[in-house]
Amino acid sequence: MKNKKLLRPLTIYLVIVQSLHLLTLLRAGIILRQTGEMPFPAPPPASGWEAQTIPFFLGMGFLDGVAIIIALVFAHQALFRGEIRQRLGLFSLTIAGTSAIVFAVGTLASGAWAAHPLAYGLMVVLFTPFGILYLLLMKSGE
Repeated sequence: MKNKKLLRPLTIYLVIVQSLHLLTLLRAGIILRQTGEMPFPAPPPASGWEAQTIPFFLGMGFLDGVAIIIALVFAHQALFRGEIRQRLGLFSLTIAGTSAIVFAVGTLASGAWAAHPLAYGLMVVLFTPFGILYLLLMKSGE
């Protein structure tokens, strides 16, 4: 595979960020269940979240959880078995990317980005290397 030197650090980064993402989602779910409030990673717009956004976020969280589990399987196989399962990696990153786009559009339209530009900007920065890994995996299939 071309660019194998770049694949390993990006895969390690994927593991770290997705593991933290999973812990953040679990924490958010626990807080939501206990208090009924949606905490970070999705700080609300100034007017707060509309009631219908909670099911939206729960669906997004479930979808993210699926993408995270698949990403961790991909990373385990790549890092510990030396098997680059291109389709598995692309599947996980496609789910994550689609989820990110839907999340971005919904939260941007709600005004949450304007109310919390640093929080949402940080999410963009944290997840940008996933796009690089996606492109790298796409090229590996040529």
